[in-house]
Amino acid sequence: MKASKSQDNKTDVELTGKVVEKKFAQGSKSEHDAIYLETEKTAYQLRRLGGNPFFDPELKKLVGNNVIATGMLKGSLFLIKTVKKIS
Repeated sequence: MKASKSQDNKTDVELTGKVVEKKFAQGSKSEHDAIYLETEKTAYQLRRLGGNPFFDPELKKLVGNNVIATGMLKGSLFLIKTVKKIS
């Protein structure tokens, strides 16, 4: 994980991992399929800045791919600004 300051003075983080789809809040009223980035240490729920939190077709296209993503961490949520597929 790398961190750098963006122009708006918020800390951007760069994470590398595999994009997967799995249940969020399983067994609750909030249960839904969500897209996650699984890194070596943990998994973060992914959301594009301005993207739909429940279904984002652009994130869905990334499932199964390894990526490098840049964005902001908010707890276990990773708000991505940029994402690049890697092999």
